[in-house]
Amino acid sequence: MNHQTDHARWRTLYYAGAVAPLIALFFYLIEFSLLFLGQPYPTTTEGWFALIQHSKLLGLWYLNALDILSFALLGIMFLALHMALRRFRPSWMLIALYLALLGVAVFIVPRVLHLSLLPLSDLHAAATTDAQKSVYLAAGEALSQVSSATPQTLGFLFMAVAGLLISDVSLRSHALHQPVPLSKATGYVGIVGFVAALANFGSRLLAPTVAETLMPINGLLWFTWWILASVSLFKLAKKTSD
Repeated sequence: MNHQTDHARWRTLYYAGAVAPLIALFFYLIEFSLLFLGQPYPTTTEGWFALIQHSKLLGLWYLNALDILSFALLGIMFLALHMALRRFRPSWMLIALYLALLGVAVFIVPRVLHLSLLPLSDLHAAATTDAQKSVYLAAGEALSQVSSATPQTLGFLFMAVAGLLISDVSLRSHALHQPVPLSKATGYVGIVGFVAALANFGSRLLAPTVAETLMPINGLLWFTWWILASVSLFKLAKKTSD
């Protein structure tokens, strides 16, 4: 009864944590749809400026602005999972929460920096001399270097370790026949998916061709884990409201 009362206090968070990954998944599907627009992905700063000047909305999409919202929402999901599972392994769940939120921050910061190409593009378009244009191009190049894939990949790594810890806590608690809010399927998919994510991270450094093969598998497992975690949190929230 005490556990039920405790869960009832966090019902709103559970609902928010359940909805968050579904919205994040919807945003990712929107981004995937951009692959069929036929517009080439910019590879130079001049290309980015030209794309943004053509369409700021398309520029936002190509700059993965929706990723910022998606990962902010995933932070809410991890908060909800922490509150749902913290009594089973308090220390491990706190470590998982720290790593998850650290991963969210590390992933989002370079994305936000990259969005600075939008005002730089306007300044570049309004420049009247080649010297001014060169300054804005150099600034754009610097932003592209700062917002490279490395910090984003580290963000994924931190979140993968967090998800692995959460999945492990869930399965260990199930093995002890404790009433765990997260389903066994969520735990198993999490173990496989996040181990694949760690393998993908290692292969980026040692065997890039292998990483290309692992990436879609890794992505599919992540999305599946989000959905399963969402279902578990929905059930927990509904149970506490009954």
